[in-house]
Amino acid sequence: MAERIRPTRSRASPFSLFAVVTAGAVTASIGIVAPALADPGYPSWDEIQNAKKSEATKKAEINRVTDLLGGLAAAADEASKQSQIAAEAYRNALEALSAAEQREKDLRSQADAAAKTAKTSQMRAGLIAAHLARSGGKDLSVDLFLNGDKATDLLHRLGSASKLSEQSQEIYREALQDENTAKSLADQADAAAVERKKLAADAEAKLASAQVAAKAAEDAYAEQVKYSDELYSQLATLKDTTAALEKERIEGIAAAEAAAAAEKAAADKAAAEQAAADKAAADKAAADKAAQDAANGGGGSGGGNSGGGNSGGGGGGDGGSGGGGNPAPAPPAPAPAPVPNGSVVETAISFAYAQLGKPYESPGDSWNTWDCSGLTKSAYGAAGVYIGTHSATNQYWTMAGQGRLVPYSQRQRGDLIFWGSGGDYYHVAIYLGNDRILEAADWGKPVREYYIWGGYDVAGMVGRPG
Repeated sequence: MAERIRPTRSRASPFSLFAVVTAGAVTASIGIVAPALADPGYPSWDEIQNAKKSEATKKAEINRVTDLLGGLAAAADEASKQSQIAAEAYRNALEALSAAEQREKDLRSQADAAAKTAKTSQMRAGLIAAHLARSGGKDLSVDLFLNGDKATDLLHRLGSASKLSEQSQEIYREALQDENTAKSLADQADAAAVERKKLAADAEAKLASAQVAAKAAEDAYAEQVKYSDELYSQLATLKDTTAALEKERIEGIAAAEAAAAAEKAAADKAAAEQAAADKAAADKAAADKAAQDAANGGGGSGGGNSGGGNSGGGGGGDGGSGGGGNPAPAPPAPAPAPVPNGSVVETAISFAYAQLGKPYESPGDSWNTWDCSGLTKSAYGAAGVYIGTHSATNQYWTMAGQGRLVPYSQRQRGDLIFWGSGGDYYHVAIYLGNDRILEAADWGKPVREYYIWGGYDVAGMVGRPG
């Protein structure tokens, strides 16, 4: 069983700007003033109350608190992203290791079977040697039975023996081939063992990195949660509203900005992909035309030179110019987008909803803990649909291989939203509609319904299982 990531504290936290300190309880709504935060970067309640005496000071303090909230969110988001990237790298390393272990096992099994076959073939060849001994080839027989470890050399000697019949020659050839096959498979199994050890070391290193990243993400999120409540209360005091309203307002702005960023990023990626496809098609069309011109050019030019007063020559010229002017074939029309299977979608979403509130763990794909790709894999597995292995990257490419990728702009309920680029994807979630997703996010965050975050990292294509 794969070792799970356990958050491990790094030697130096990258989030020292928002160092965790002890803060007193705050109940701004009833006027209770808490002790000042120990970090000088955070405003004290005395500063908040004094800021209300001047409109300019109050505005500056509102901006200060808002910036602090944004800083906490940005630090937590970046730590979460790095944690998910590290976790995905570990999951991919585990998959590579598992494949290498299976390959080594298969090759070792094949090598053992081939060795048994080779031994049987050598015994059959030994019978030939015994027969030759009785017919005057005694020395060869004695060598074969007394020097079994040199069977391959002796088999070669058997092959040159003039007394072998056609049937005996076939037995010899089979014995030699079986010996070579057994040796080749044994060598391949040994090479597979070396590769497996290399991948095991790589997986161990990626596990260590993932543990450090997980601890950083867990700490950053805990810090955000710890200070955000007080900062929202301070903001509400400055604006004479409530902490709940301020939180809803700021999170709403963040959600809208993330949605707009995701739309733009997806459109930019789609445009870049289309431009690359158009260029490839244009290059191919130009190459095809050049090849066609080269093929037709000899006949066309020859006719033009020799046919001044003769219809045959003119015909040759016309043929050349006609061939050069043929338009390139139109590219095939894109395949229509797959239609969502409503029953499959709702079964998967129902399964995922039943996991709300369960803790995050990586790798996690049980009824008690989940990570992102473990949740999506199991949700669609409950609907009888295979979407790939326990990896966001693998699930993306599985959807691509099945022809089930759809532009982000055409996303529908039940689609798989991916985060990442360049062929590597570190997160996946189920789309619910209205820019909402259901996901196993990261350390400290239980399975949740949330808005589409990390706009510029959202992939330009979504998966549509079915």
